[in-house]
Amino acid sequence: MSSTPESAESSEPDSKPKKKVSAQRRIISWVFIAILLAVVLLEWRAKSSQAKTFESLGAAMDQAGNSGEFPFTQFEETVQGSPALEVDESGAILRLYHYKWNGIFKTYHLRLLVNDEDLVVTYDTLPEGDTVNGMGRISKKNLDELVQKKKQEVASQKPVAEPSTAEPPTKTEAPAKAAATPTDE
Repeated sequence: MSSTPESAESSEPDSKPKKKVSAQRRIISWVFIAILLAVVLLEWRAKSSQAKTFESLGAAMDQAGNSGEFPFTQFEETVQGSPALEVDESGAILRLYHYKWNGIFKTYHLRLLVNDEDLVVTYDTLPEGDTVNGMGRISKKNLDELVQKKKQEVASQKPVAEPSTAEPPTKTEAPAKAAATPTDE
């Protein structure tokens, strides 16, 4: 007896109908997908905002040419997103601006040194440190201490003035030529 494939399929009982997914399960799945999408979107926004700001900062430094400094107000116009800002004005000459873009998993940083003329001097993307792109700052307290130390060194090296033994220069008479010239009276 030869059976054909069609007859074999028909002899088996009908397959089970698919179970319908409950509405509650679908809602939970879509909420989970929406949360994942929001997390990815927030992280992407933080990273791309920091990257675009960093690129515009690099372009502005390149345009500045040899001086390598450009106005801080020009930088403020190019900041992307809404970063948190911390300003450290404890430096004697340079202020530290620290921008932070907060993502869900990571915080993206941009630190700038701005001089007293409101020019951006240098920048980096490190989260913290004593230097920015290798450039350190002198605090106001350390500057005062350094100035006092240098004044003391100069005062200790200053020689004591000796009394002068040379006589003051005497007045010389007017040259004979001037006396010999007749004057009109």
